Amino acid sequence: MCLPSLLKNLKLATLSPSLLFFLLSPSGTADQIANLSLYARGFLEEQKQDYHKAREIYEQVLKNDPEAYPLVEKVVGFQSYLDPNDASFQNIPKATATLRSYAENHRENLEAQLYYATFLRKQAPNDAIAQKVALETLQLANKNSPHTNAIFAQLISIYEEQGKREQSEAVLEEQLSSASEDWNHWHALIPHIKTLYPAESARHAEKLAFTFKKLAEYGIHQEDIARRISEYYREQKDISKAIETLQKHLEAKPHSHSIRTRLGLLYLSKKDSSKGEQILKEVISIDPDQRLAHSSLAKLYKKQDKPIEALRHRAEVVRIRGGMPAEIIAIAEEYLEVDQAHEARLLLEKARFTHPESPGIHARLAIASLRDGLTKSAARLFRQAEALAEESEEENAKQYLDTDFQLEFAQALIDAGDIPSAETRLRQAVKGLDLDQEPHKYARAVTALAKLWLDQGKSKAEVNPLLQRALSVDPNNKEAATLLE
Repeated sequence: MCLPSLLKNLKLATLSPSLLFFLLSPSGTADQIANLSLYARGFLEEQKQDYHKAREIYEQVLKNDPEAYPLVEKVVGFQSYLDPNDASFQNIPKATATLRSYAENHRENLEAQLYYATFLRKQAPNDAIAQKVALETLQLANKNSPHTNAIFAQLISIYEEQGKREQSEAVLEEQLSSASEDWNHWHALIPHIKTLYPAESARHAEKLAFTFKKLAEYGIHQEDIARRISEYYREQKDISKAIETLQKHLEAKPHSHSIRTRLGLLYLSKKDSSKGEQILKEVISIDPDQRLAHSSLAKLYKKQDKPIEALRHRAEVVRIRGGMPAEIIAIAEEYLEVDQAHEARLLLEKARFTHPESPGIHARLAIASLRDGLTKSAARLFRQAEALAEESEEENAKQYLDTDFQLEFAQALIDAGDIPSAETRLRQAVKGLDLDQEPHKYARAVTALAKLWLDQGKSKAEVNPLLQRALSVDPNNKEAATLLE
């Protein structure tokens, strides 16, 4: 295989600057060409899983080009690898020496310092000398780069493991005195403050307040940071400050809908329901799929005793996140109870695509479609619902083929001119009811049968006993009373 073909398979990130220069240059030195060829050989051995040979070659490549830190990582990875098939392959002392050599000669390379210290802490946790070297490496790195998150975090961790709280606090105080304008720096201090100072202490409160002030100063434009700061002030019972934080974020990022939603919730918690409602409605006017805004409005309207408004937003929540058939059917039934057949139909039609085998969804969709004036499609849906219920393996599949279903199905048959089938269905509905358990439904079914008879020209003498029977079990049945007059 020729060298250009090999180069296509090489991971360029592991190459040194000198090797990369050769790749990007029309020509290279003889040493560069030789070392690149050697690296390619190592790569091929690695692909063949001959790790002994690959490690040996990579070690030579690193020896030829000792400035290449990515090669250091690769070589150390091989030297510290625990081969399940060859316990002798791992050589931690050699890996340590490789890392130590590079780290001691490249103090400006923070990544190398961290890798070296972390390696020592992990590979030799009980070796006092190794742990001392790890600590000294981090201390020197912290001195050279005094406000680097990864370095001071490890330093604090070591001091805490050693029970040296004073040193931990000294490192933290050094970071708190930083003039850093990087919000990541201030955000990284929060868990350390919570670890080093008792939650109820004045110092804990003071350090957190200062840190969140800095975080707000430099990180307010970040959505997750703005939310974190606002939540801090909310926990401190300072709702006004929590609101102010989110407002400042929205000034910088006006299209942050989740933050605007959170702002609305804060106004609601502040008992300013009209402002909270206004903001939440603004959110869904811009983005109708903001589920939290809908669910919050649903709770607000329920609290304000506005059931229809609450119902609409509950339905939107289900539309956005989806739901199980029983949940969707329950909302649809609430719509039907308040004569919102159109809304019920739209909800159920979407649900039918998600739950195409649900007899309950089809049954209630048939009713909603009939009441919404879609007679032809309703008739088809009634039959589909019955067929699905017969074929379904789910428990209680026929529970939605109840009296409401039968009465509505009969009405669809009447509208279609199939009077005999409608009468048969009404008679079956009456027979299938438990008079003691469902007197109101029994009265509805009997009244519907009586009305059908009257419409077909039967005499009052034949019909009145049915109407009287309906009123005897449900004296408030207005339709039966009207037909009896």
